[in-house]
Amino acid sequence: MVPIMESNRLDQRVCGRPLGDCLEIIERFHGWQAPGLVLGLFMVDMASEFIGKGVEADAIVETRHCLPDAIQLFTPCTVGNGWMKILDWDKFALSLYDRWTKQGVRVWLDLDKAARYTNLYKWYMRLIPKKALPLPVLLDTILEAGQDVLSSECIKLTQFHKREKKTDVLVCPICNEAFKADQGNICFSCQGGGYYESIAFHAAAAFGNSR
Repeated sequence: MVPIMESNRLDQRVCGRPLGDCLEIIERFHGWQAPGLVLGLFMVDMASEFIGKGVEADAIVETRHCLPDAIQLFTPCTVGNGWMKILDWDKFALSLYDRWTKQGVRVWLDLDKAARYTNLYKWYMRLIPKKALPLPVLLDTILEAGQDVLSSECIKLTQFHKREKKTDVLVCPICNEAFKADQGNICFSCQGGGYYESIAFHAAAAFGNSR
């Protein structure tokens, strides 16, 4: 579902691709064109423009909502490769920085600027029910605003930039599974810190699968 808009806006290049292509990528990955992810697209675009090409960049995201997906879709930084860190501060901001110099740029949603776009501001501040603001209307407002609702600053990281080093691996004497050695002699799960209880030892049998 691509919002109704002028065709020339879909041809606008964002993160090195036509905007229409970016929206399709977002929908395939996220299941729908989440407004926060679409806004995050423009934030990644702004940060990438400042940091430039050829820089080995890492990322920090200051919320768990939507922005991590924007980073993972439109930069090489992911949770899996360790190039992105997520800070659970619930601030709609992200930073891209040179992993060697620790210098980079921080981009955030500027509420003073966002106030000029009523639909966007009311949506972000949760001042309007979802039913009162149809998704196509909100998306069109976000696409119209683009980078106009964002601010940025040059930064040098002082913390959170160190990559987690892999520790030694042990085998748990209880479950016989491998785990990080810094958990102790027994894995967290077998220490009582697990998130589940077993209801059937063989999942294939429980779900009627012959494997």
